[in-house]
Amino acid sequence: MDVTKLCARKDLKLVHLQNGKVAKPKVVYMSTPKDVKSIYKSIIELKMSDGYESSIARCLNHDKGSMHSMKSHDSHVFMECLLPIAFWSFPQFVWSALAKISQFFKDL
Repeated sequence: MDVTKLCARKDLKLVHLQNGKVAKPKVVYMSTPKDVKSIYKSIIELKMSDGYESSIARCLNHDKGSMHSMKSHDSHVFMECLLPIAFWSFPQFVWSALAKISQFFKDL
């Protein structure tokens, strides 16, 4: 309920329904199951140079919709290179933030 008082973004404010309940609005950057499958497919089909990263496709769990057991170097590769590519379909303001985070990790 504090979001209504403290947050200036109208798209995040709670909505009062006719039955008296309060609902959170869906955010514009939420991935649908179809989007998640598309992201997984693109990561699985991705070809990297030999020795650059181990198979990130092995770290994908299709049933749970998660990534697991990534080695530290693979995590860095994902954060630095694959993060903006994987989420290119998000709205521009969300993708731009992810690209800036990715660039930050490259510069670091």
